[in-house]
Amino acid sequence: MADNKLNKRRGILIILLNVLVMIAIAVILLLVTFRWIKSYTLHGEYIAVPDVSGMFEEEAGKTLAAAGLKYEVLDYKYDNMMVEGGVIEQKPKPGAYVKDGRKIYLTLNSGKVPMRAVPDVADNSSLRAAESRLTAAGFKLGKTVYIDGDQDWVYEIRYQGEKIEAGTEIPEGSLLTIVAGNGNPVERIEEVDSTAVIDSDFFE
Repeated sequence: MADNKLNKRRGILIILLNVLVMIAIAVILLLVTFRWIKSYTLHGEYIAVPDVSGMFEEEAGKTLAAAGLKYEVLDYKYDNMMVEGGVIEQKPKPGAYVKDGRKIYLTLNSGKVPMRAVPDVADNSSLRAAESRLTAAGFKLGKTVYIDGDQDWVYEIRYQGEKIEAGTEIPEGSLLTIVAGNGNPVERIEEVDSTAVIDSDFFE
């Protein structure tokens, strides 16, 4: 009887000991895992992104590499205030804190003015609608020229003083002039057919 109780106690102790060992192993594994993750992700270690705006690609790449960062040219845009090939934008922005080895995306100045097609607004748009469409297309507008015709109806678009057809591609930001009606009626003079034969007896 006493042996049975002793065996039960031993069995319980062995089970508890095994449970404690498993818990200890689990805790150790968790600690090791967290330490590895911290080391792998460089937890708590950040780098301030250098400002490379205005630099040429090669110079920007060296500056970023010196800071432990990589780069990739993401896009090209046009900026008339900067030299061709210069960095006009970077993501993340300068001063942002990132992990070591992070890739910085650069947008370089193409140096070429993009071309834009002139919207079809002549003879089918009001002055306000034409102004909205032309500015949305990237063009600038000069002082509107008014001629006899329906009030604020657009009759033509001029570029550098000449009438320009819809769909013509010109540099973005070009100055356009809208020719619109001033509300005065258009005087129409009917032409007499000079070839018509008039019967002389009509005047007798």
